[in-house]
Amino acid sequence: MREALIDSLPAGIALLDAAGNIIDVNSQWRSYGVEGGNTDPRFGVGQNYLAICERAVGDVAGEGAAEVAAGLRAVLVNKRDRFTMDYPCHSPVQYRWFRLIANRLDQANRPVREAQAVVMHIDITAQRRAEDQLRIAARVFADAGEAIVVADPAGRIQTINKAFTRITGYTERDALGVTVGDLLRSGRQSQAFYETMWESLTHRGFWQGEIWNCRKSGEVYPQWITINRIDDEEGQTQYFVGAYSNIAQIKDSHSKVEYLANHDALTGLPNRSLFQDRLQQAIAQARRNGGQAALLFLDLDYFKTVNDTLGHEVGDQLLVQVAARLRELVRDVDTIARFGGDEFTVVLANCDAETARSIAQRLVAGLPGTFEVRGRSLRVTTSAGLALYPQDGDDVDTLSRAADMAMYQAKEDGRNRLRLYDSGLHQCLLREATLETALRRALTNDELRLVYQPQFDASTPERLVGAEALLRWQDPENGPISPGQFIPVAEKSDLITELGWRVQELLCKDLQRWLAAGFAPPVISFNVSPKTFREGQFAARLHEVMTRYHISPGQLQVEFTEGTLTDRSDIVFQEIQALQKAGVDLAIDDFGTGYSSLENLKRLPLAELKIDKTFVDGLGNNEHDEAIARASLAMAQAFGLRTVAEGVETPSQLAWLQAHGCDRIQGFLLARPLEAEDFQAMLHNPDTAA
Repeated sequence: MREALIDSLPAGIALLDAAGNIIDVNSQWRSYGVEGGNTDPRFGVGQNYLAICERAVGDVAGEGAAEVAAGLRAVLVNKRDRFTMDYPCHSPVQYRWFRLIANRLDQANRPVREAQAVVMHIDITAQRRAEDQLRIAARVFADAGEAIVVADPAGRIQTINKAFTRITGYTERDALGVTVGDLLRSGRQSQAFYETMWESLTHRGFWQGEIWNCRKSGEVYPQWITINRIDDEEGQTQYFVGAYSNIAQIKDSHSKVEYLANHDALTGLPNRSLFQDRLQQAIAQARRNGGQAALLFLDLDYFKTVNDTLGHEVGDQLLVQVAARLRELVRDVDTIARFGGDEFTVVLANCDAETARSIAQRLVAGLPGTFEVRGRSLRVTTSAGLALYPQDGDDVDTLSRAADMAMYQAKEDGRNRLRLYDSGLHQCLLREATLETALRRALTNDELRLVYQPQFDASTPERLVGAEALLRWQDPENGPISPGQFIPVAEKSDLITELGWRVQELLCKDLQRWLAAGFAPPVISFNVSPKTFREGQFAARLHEVMTRYHISPGQLQVEFTEGTLTDRSDIVFQEIQALQKAGVDLAIDDFGTGYSSLENLKRLPLAELKIDKTFVDGLGNNEHDEAIARASLAMAQAFGLRTVAEGVETPSQLAWLQAHGCDRIQGFLLARPLEAEDFQAMLHNPDTAA
């Protein structure tokens, strides 16, 4: 029975004599260190265990062998009664821990007379692993970044970690024995909230969510909490463990991200996204209440000039000041947004048409003024368009388009004004859009051509002295399209510059053909859009086309309107100087209708001044037109400029111009614009008017 009892022990047991030889072992000892329980002869009876331990010194498989050998020897030579040591032992397939216990046997207790000591080897791997897990868990609990609290089934706090004290301000002395709710509850959650929480803990064993708690200082803050229920072996609740994360910074970051996503970074106003949401809310409220709402679009006049001439930093600061001015001019219930660039919108909630019109007029009248930006005084005006719900649109997109079209019309009507949307405007813009599409197709399909308006010597009307190239468009579906229709559409889009390049190509190609045929065409002038001039590439592009077609500068004359000089004048004057240097003559067109000054006429290297048809129409019967024409002719003479009168249609107009010294005339009286072939025929006999 004794042997059976020893064999059943969960430890390897061996009896050693004084020399360290193994006298007897139990069954567990026989399988010690051997995988699968096979007998290892090194640990059998008759082997010297002390020698085995001494040989294991330095062996990877026995990290504590030297200390084991020394302790065992001390027991065998009666220097100590007991030696105990825990040590790791490697094998090719696993890593285990053992506890060695060596006891010296008294003669009275020796089961065998030669036995000097009993040695026990106990596998403590599982125990060590459990201890390690407990040690790790304790370290995690103590040093976790999250606040952790352990409570009993009644919610009374049993323990807390350091993070709990750091986050909440409560120490163990404050917290232990107090219920979690009494310690942390902020009062922000309803009773229903806590009932839902406990229901989840009861049925699912955990709950997770956002909760507002209260610090010891009284500060209320948001936390993300996970609560787990810990049951005993019988399924009874033993503890609740809660882990709290302070999410105040995260929520603050989310708020900032949300703010940036919905507000303009420069002005702090709502951006396009938030504007659409606010407009949708205003429309929904008006629909529910059977009321009205309005939308105002505002665009700063000539803001691009500020950016181009003074730089974007000045432009940005101007926008910030404009935004501040707008805030002062609207009601608290209204929403101002920066729609993009220099365009602002105002959502006027819960207001009738008259109120909306009054607010819009106040804005348009109150915004214009002088803004001081970096030591500069900048004058600002605005063009505005107003659309009303529900008559002008019953959703965000429709109402926005209506307000935008009204603003566009305000700009067309001269800027610095308010325009209300009307359905006719929408139809007009649709026609313009259709015309723009057709014009793009016309450029692709070569549907454009030039005609030539002859110019004659005023004193000898039969003598051809020049011509003006005019663009014409024959649409295959709609027939001829008047320049008065398609040129304004091109000016509003990016097409006007492309039309200008096409005119150069067509004109130089015709001139090359006539010159190659032996004709001597007079100087031919053509108009250049202000937008093309202001882009700063006109002179270089014209030189390239003329070189390609072998056209000399003396064959062409460039005409531009007075309005060309009002914007980006530095670039315009650089282009003009480049043309003069290349030998191309310059003429100012429609004189008297724009913004010319004597200073501009003095500094411009002009060759010709053209009197606009609006003044020629009244010659002989309108004193004001005659006064303007006389002044223009006198001014041209003073500056040494050649004069051309446009739109001469009656003999009385011709007689008046001859009497007052006009140099050249053009108009239906002497010749209508001619197709290229007909103008070529005129070149056969240049002294005869068509």
